[in-house]
Amino acid sequence: RASVHRHLLRYANTFHVLRMRRTPARVVFGGVALLLVQTSLLRAQALTPKRLLTTGAAPGCEIAQALPVLAQRRDNVEARRLAAAGQEAALVGDQAAARDAFAKAAVLNPGDERVAYDLARAHEELADTLKAVNEYCRYLTLSPTGREATDVRDRLVRLVPRPAAQRARDVQVAFRLGLALFDDGRYAAATRAFDDVVRFAPTASEGFFNRGLARAASGKRDDALKDMEQYRAVAPTVDDRVEVGRAIEKLRRPVYSAGVAFSRGLLPGFGQFYTGRPVFGGVVLASVIGAAATAFVQQTTATQIAYVDPNGISAPYTQTTSARPYFALGLASAGALTIAAAIEAVLYAQRSQQGASIVAPRGSRGATSSLGDFDFVIAPTVYEHGRAGVRVSGRF
Repeated sequence: RASVHRHLLRYANTFHVLRMRRTPARVVFGGVALLLVQTSLLRAQALTPKRLLTTGAAPGCEIAQALPVLAQRRDNVEARRLAAAGQEAALVGDQAAARDAFAKAAVLNPGDERVAYDLARAHEELADTLKAVNEYCRYLTLSPTGREATDVRDRLVRLVPRPAAQRARDVQVAFRLGLALFDDGRYAAATRAFDDVVRFAPTASEGFFNRGLARAASGKRDDALKDMEQYRAVAPTVDDRVEVGRAIEKLRRPVYSAGVAFSRGLLPGFGQFYTGRPVFGGVVLASVIGAAATAFVQQTTATQIAYVDPNGISAPYTQTTSARPYFALGLASAGALTIAAAIEAVLYAQRSQQGASIVAPRGSRGATSSLGDFDFVIAPTVYEHGRAGVRVSGRF
């Protein structure tokens, strides 16, 4: 986002210089460039998939027990004493006493990565593999680039059971496959790949995020909403929570299909019922019924007919005729109202789709027009000294 703002400021400054030079062509281009940059900025508010999967502090750490919330390191005298006692016990080979001392020190000072490392070593010496893995992973969580980090990762490779290690590798493969499918526009297949990520690495929030994007791109907005809410609950940063919150607001907006709106709109008012406006639909239905009823209104006319019988005697009589004078007008009005209401429902459905997507478009960050499998991209390029150009590219 900061990069987009920097580019927008650069384009704005360049446009100011071009305007001062009073060069009409450059002024026009400057305006177009600003418009395209603003369009890119709006598109930048859409979400792109996460590219890094954090399954744990290291591969295999997902088998560890739930790690405690990171705490500030405490300068605790008793914790220091216990840690020193644990180190003395470890030196003389009393690993059980060392483990007990380090465990008590870890309770008093949970933010000390050195205590976590020493406790893990004690568990390893006592062949308590799961607890050793747990403490090694806690060390990496507290100090991922610490002095013993390399040694810890080497030990985890030996300690983590093969099935767990293989599962961690499989999750990474499924994650990369999902990203490749997503980038290729195969959103249903990407959803299935991210299903595997979520199933085998439920603590990795990126799996929920990417699956939510794939579901949203596939039109499964309700399922996408669940994934995004799941991700927002554990989002690592405030910016993430804000962006995902905006996406959730978009997903909660009702979105209607233009095709369904038109097909249902062929029945008077049902297009409005489908798009969530029952009152409007009722008015349309009543109007069409009224127009159709008008078409069948029958009027009777009595005409006095003069008649003289063969004997020359006048015998006038009354002739009665019936007609529907508004038949054509009524049916035409009913048909016109039905078609107009169907078209209005289609337009309303199309408006509901505008700005409803949470997925950033594939390809360039410039202004993009997609025609089937062909992406046409126009992006402004402004150089120093007022020189400017337009980059045009296409993806088949």
